[in-house]
Amino acid sequence: MTILEDSNFWHKSVLLNELVSAIKLDENKKNIVVDCTLWLAWHAIEVIKKMNPWDIFVGFDADNDNLESARKIIEEKVWDEAEKKWIKIYLINSNFRFLKEKLNEIWIDKVNNIYYDLWVSSVHLDDFNKWFSFRWEWALDMRYDRTSWITAKDVINEYSENDLYRVFREYWEEKKSKFIVDEILLQRKTKQIETTKDLLEIIEKSSFDPKSKTRVFQAIRIEVNDEFWVIRESVKDAVKILEIWWILAIITFHSLEDRIAKQIINGFIETEIDQITWQSLTKPVLEKVSKKPIEPSESEIRHNPRSRSSKLRIARKINNIT
Repeated sequence: MTILEDSNFWHKSVLLNELVSAIKLDENKKNIVVDCTLWLAWHAIEVIKKMNPWDIFVGFDADNDNLESARKIIEEKVWDEAEKKWIKIYLINSNFRFLKEKLNEIWIDKVNNIYYDLWVSSVHLDDFNKWFSFRWEWALDMRYDRTSWITAKDVINEYSENDLYRVFREYWEEKKSKFIVDEILLQRKTKQIETTKDLLEIIEKSSFDPKSKTRVFQAIRIEVNDEFWVIRESVKDAVKILEIWWILAIITFHSLEDRIAKQIINGFIETEIDQITWQSLTKPVLEKVSKKPIEPSESEIRHNPRSRSSKLRIARKINNIT
């Protein structure tokens, strides 16, 4: 059963109205909008409804199951409307690390709106076929793209002590990292750690902090999918292909991820300063549309507790990169 066929599955899009409002369209030109994290088209549907005749929408998803489910939802909700307005829709099965490459394949080198809805989606947490949650026992996998070679099992069983410690400390600042790593090393001397249950037992035995299991599983997922490096490289590419005066929007869900988004945006706002005259030698590439990140309302948090930690950062490109 796919997530689309499961009537018990629910999802509420985070910061939906705020993101859709951030998308700006020009009635006098062909707008190209890119959704780098399509998931099940929750934001995409409302964005497509907003688009003008002859515009182009491009959606990326590394998980082919998600992409096909998103395709069915888009066909059901907005495909007819899009065809009437001659809106071209491309749905691309690819990690957004290949953003520029995949857009070039469909002859797109500039876009005027691009957005990300980062972190793992409700699809991966609620669909037992995805192997991301520890609520059930299954193989240690955690790949968005099932064709990639490294799995969670590889990380746990093959990584050195230093590398395991790095993953747990750097990606989720796990305070009990040393004790958890010591127990992993001890356990794998006698047998492979193969399932979520195996890993949970190790975490529970070595850490009395109930939050450790969530932090460790998320840290492993970030490592398996190389998420932080991918975000950095993809957003930098997004800024390069964004047309001047147009919009980059990023939704994040945890502090480390948001820190990366903030650093990248600020890096394109800061200018190089002459150390003698203290004059700017370069022009800022981006400007913030809102000084502070947009956070969910109390009403949204009440209706969707998962939105509590989300933040939306919006920037506008004001100069080309020199």
